[in-house]
Amino acid sequence: MIGLPVIVNGRQRGNVLRGVLAEDGKSLRGLVMRGGLRGTRWLSREQISLVGKISVIAKGKTGRVPKGASYHLFRVTDPDGTRLGVVTDALFNEETLRVSALEISGGPLDDLIDGRWYATAYHVQPMGDVGHVTVPAIREEVNEG
Repeated sequence: MIGLPVIVNGRQRGNVLRGVLAEDGKSLRGLVMRGGLRGTRWLSREQISLVGKISVIAKGKTGRVPKGASYHLFRVTDPDGTRLGVVTDALFNEETLRVSALEISGGPLDDLIDGRWYATAYHVQPMGDVGHVTVPAIREEVNEG
């Protein structure tokens, strides 16, 4: 989504700089966009009509970036507190703007060996501008035999 042109009321007003999730990590709160001479601008969730593959369609007026727009999800642990990785991306439904999964990276070496993985069940604990993500225990099956 980063870099997509933003069309507001039929005219291109800038490009997506980043998406901002709600504190619970379950939906998109809004978009920070680069708006040319006006600098960074804000589009709230309610203004966004559609996030497509080639552009974002919105209505209304862009506003100033609100406090809390630097909020992001970061550290990922299991319920015991074992570090599993960090959130690198969020997948969401383009029409409802609800998050369907979080992309998790275990680190550069783990990404190379196992790849990144997706968490569909998670809980977020907001801590200022950062959200701490907890995912249910990942149980590995052992084949006895």
